[in-house]
Amino acid sequence: MGLSFKSSKGVVFVALMSALGNVLSFLSIKVSPLMPSMPLGVMSISLAFDLSHTTTFISSLFGGPILGGLTGLVGGLVAAYEFGFSQGNFITGFGLPVGKALTGLTAGLIMRRLNLLNRHRLKVIAATVCSYLPEGLYTAILFIFVLQPVFHIPSLVVYILTAEILVKAFIEMVVMGLILAALLGNRGFSEYVRGFFA
Repeated sequence: MGLSFKSSKGVVFVALMSALGNVLSFLSIKVSPLMPSMPLGVMSISLAFDLSHTTTFISSLFGGPILGGLTGLVGGLVAAYEFGFSQGNFITGFGLPVGKALTGLTAGLIMRRLNLLNRHRLKVIAATVCSYLPEGLYTAILFIFVLQPVFHIPSLVVYILTAEILVKAFIEMVVMGLILAALLGNRGFSEYVRGFFA
């Protein structure tokens, strides 16, 4: 749509979406804990729903891959703290925002290629799920090949934990796809965001 991170509107849009993403992350993590903090040696692991990618997908859809990636990166800071640094897990703390940026970048490429603003809204759900695939692979590699050897966690525990995280994440993608499809069905929302990019 012609808006880039180099423009002041691009910076403001990323800042707004990132702030909203962090708020959504904080609220959804606090409201829907799936697994309380489980100690694993010097660190802990917890599991909760995180809806921060809602704003990542909005940025990706309307602003493209760069704005989507930046929104994912900055909008993942609360999740990085909650699932990483606060648990003594610096690998997830640093790695989680990178994974979220990867989803934003992928979503921007997929959504732009499919021109989802002008097509059937249910395709948005499939696009959100597909956009998570690179982050899902990145998460599995991070947990199995980095987290496990650094913290000496038993392999079986890491495999089970990774599977739980990926299943939870794909459920989140479907939920956020439904939210995004509903938002796109609202003419006022679509016109407001398009107006921002005009």
